[in-house]
Amino acid sequence: MATYEVALVLLVDSSEAVLLQHRDDQTSASPNQWSLPGGHVEPGETPEQAAHRELLEETGLRTGELRALWSGPRPYEAGFPHTVTVHVFRGRTDARQQDVVVGEGRAMVFVPRDEVLDRDLAVTTAAVLPLHLDGTGETH
Repeated sequence: MATYEVALVLLVDSSEAVLLQHRDDQTSASPNQWSLPGGHVEPGETPEQAAHRELLEETGLRTGELRALWSGPRPYEAGFPHTVTVHVFRGRTDARQQDVVVGEGRAMVFVPRDEVLDRDLAVTTAAVLPLHLDGTGETH
């Protein structure tokens, strides 16, 4: 069983919409579901550095400060064969939808705050979005 770390970014625009990625069916984790952009933490990288790199690779966007929202084991998903530690960071952007590049997946869209929980969400995204929406989560 592989063990690794991933970094995800919960990016919010000026209207409080959250950037979500519609994953394609070629991915081993959460195919065809909506997820936060992110990916593997590479050797020698901190989770925060990975979050910035993955955000740029997957969306073409850069953001200033990222704040830790949540870290822990990936929530259980039947049949998922790996042990993963997930680091979720929250950031803000002045970018608009037309600024977003789809570097991975089927789509990358800002979803209005009151609609994000209506999507077919990946397990980690489903677990952490409520922490953002209700204002809890780490703030260091």
